[in-house]
Amino acid sequence: MDIEEIKKELSRLSKPQLEKFIQNLDHVTFSFKINMSFLKYGAHPITIPKEFYDFITMHGIETNRDLRILFPDGSTAGGYIYKGRAGWGQYFQIKVKQTSLQTGMGVSQFKVGDHIKVEIFKSADGENIKLSRIS
Repeated sequence: MDIEEIKKELSRLSKPQLEKFIQNLDHVTFSFKINMSFLKYGAHPITIPKEFYDFITMHGIETNRDLRILFPDGSTAGGYIYKGRAGWGQYFQIKVKQTSLQTGMGVSQFKVGDHIKVEIFKSADGENIKLSRIS
C-alpha cells in the first residue's frame, strides 16, 4: 500500500475511528471484563473486540504463533491468538497455553467482574500480551 492509498483510507474514517487508529499505532489496547468463560476454560479465552481486527492485521501479529502473556503480578504464560469462524463470522481470541507460577498467581489472581486492560504489542523479544488491572 502506498502513501496515497493510506491517505485515502484514513480520509474514510470518522473522528472517533481516527482517534482509535492513532491510539493503536504501535500496539492494540482494549478493556476486558473477566467472565466465567475466562476462568472456567483451560485456554482462558479473551475475545478481541471486532473493531480491533484490522489493527491485528496491520501490526502483522500472526495467529497461532507462540507469544508471552504478562500478568499484573509479574507472572507469565505462553499463549497465542486464535482466529476462528462461527455462525456470525470471523473472530479472534487470546488463548493461554500454560502458566509459569514461579513469581505469581497467573490467571488465578482474577475473579468474575474484574476489569483489565489488554495490550498486544511487539518488542525486541517477540510478540507479547500484557494484562493490567483497571482501577
